Amino acid sequence: MEIEHFVLATIAWGTFALFLVGAMVGTILIERTYRTALAVFVVATVSGFIFSFLAGFTIGRYTAVLPLIVTAFAVTRYRDPRLQLAAQAAAIGVYVLLAWILAEQVHFWGIQIELPLSLVAYAAALAFPPARDAARA
Repeated sequence: MEIEHFVLATIAWGTFALFLVGAMVGTILIERTYRTALAVFVVATVSGFIFSFLAGFTIGRYTAVLPLIVTAFAVTRYRDPRLQLAAQAAAIGVYVLLAWILAEQVHFWGIQIELPLSLVAYAAALAFPPARDAARA
């Protein structure tokens, strides 16, 4: 069974739209309800990786950094600024390593490594939320 190209394009761009909307909604929600915001960010992150995978070699390799950056933002919100900076640097470092330096070894995207890393980071953020007073400040 062959999928029409416009169906695949609709799915791809739909997941990108879901990523963008989820990132914005999660950013607004994180001020009020931390756990719900993280759930929204998880959906956004997975959608971003799906888009990058479906976009393939055209732009997928370049957009794979976006879900990593969103993950680093979401899981370090209300934590030490040095940790936030380190998480952003690590997100970009993982992207450069997997998408460019070890590209052939990880099939040019590294999504099969990046997505589980992001999900583990979200699980850790849920298991160890920031201090209550830091989350309100």
